[in-house]
Amino acid sequence: MIISSSYKTVENNGLLAHIYEHLLAQYVMKALQGRGFFISSDIILTAKTYGDTCFMDVEFYSPEAQDAYNEALRLFDKWDIPRSAALRVATECGIEMNRLVAELAQDELLHELSAVQSSPWRQQSDMTYRKADSKSSVNTLFHAPYIKYGLESKNLFPEYVLEYSVDEKYIQSPVDQALAAVVMQAVALNFLVMIRKKHTVYDRGDQWSEASKSVGYRTFLGVSKKDDSIVHQLKNEFMEYVQFLSASPFCDNLQAALVRCSQNYGQVLLGRDTLNSILGGCVVGGRGWLEMADDTRIRKMIDLIEIDIYEIDY
Repeated sequence: MIISSSYKTVENNGLLAHIYEHLLAQYVMKALQGRGFFISSDIILTAKTYGDTCFMDVEFYSPEAQDAYNEALRLFDKWDIPRSAALRVATECGIEMNRLVAELAQDELLHELSAVQSSPWRQQSDMTYRKADSKSSVNTLFHAPYIKYGLESKNLFPEYVLEYSVDEKYIQSPVDQALAAVVMQAVALNFLVMIRKKHTVYDRGDQWSEASKSVGYRTFLGVSKKDDSIVHQLKNEFMEYVQFLSASPFCDNLQAALVRCSQNYGQVLLGRDTLNSILGGCVVGGRGWLEMADDTRIRKMIDLIEIDIYEIDY
C-alpha cells in the first residue's frame, strides 16, 4: 500500500478551495475509472477542505494506480474547465451547505479556478502547520465577489436513499454474506462517481442495513428540489452501469484485491469490526478472503444486486 497526502492552499478563500476540491475529486475518479482503476479495489481517495486548504488523501494498491492518479492530477491542472462543470460543482457545494447559489459570475469563477489549477501541489509531510483565518474558512465563508450563497435551509434539499441489497436466498454462508458486502459497497461507491459526474447531487454518507442473513447497504444523496426528478432515472442508470462494470477490468481488479486481503490484513476491503457487525459476530480470515476471490462468484454477486430508491421523510 502506498499513501499520499497532497494539498493546495487558496490564500484566505476556503470557499474557492472547496469548489476546486469537488471539481478535482470528480475529475480524478472519473479519469481513473476510464483507465480501469476503481475505488476500493485499486484506490481509496478522500478529498477534503480544511480552512482555506484543499487536501487529497490517497491510498494506492499498485504502482500502476499511483501512476494513473498522478497523470490525472497533471491533466486536471491543464483542463479548460467547462462552464457547465463549474456550475454543477458550485451547486453541489451549496447542497452540502444547505444553501442555494444566489449569485454567480461564471467567467470570474472560471478565472479564479484556473489560478488555483496553476498553483503547485505540496506534500503534507513538508507542512509544519496551516491555520486559516476564521473569516476565510470553508466553514464560515459563503460568498466571494463572483459567487454568493443564500441562507441555510434544509427544506430546499430533499434527501434520497439508494438502498442496495442481495436476497438472502442467495446467501448460503458467512463467506457469501461477506462477499455480498464487499461487492455491494464497491459497486455503490463507483456508481456514485458516475452519478456525481452526470447529476448535481451531494453524497451525505452511507450506512449498513441490519439484516439477519443477507446484507444491505445504503448511500444518502442530497438533491436540489428543482432537480429531484433525476432520482427516477437512477435505477435504469444503475443497470447500465453494472453492464459497464462487467465489461471493464472491475471484476479482475476486485478478485486481485481479495487475494491481497487474504495475505495482508492491513489492506482488507472491509475492516474486521465492520464485517463482524455485518455478519452478526463472525470474523472472516485469510482463507475466507481467498474463497471470495473467485471471478465467477464475483460476477454472479454483481448481477444479484438490487437497488431501491426512496425519499427520506423527516
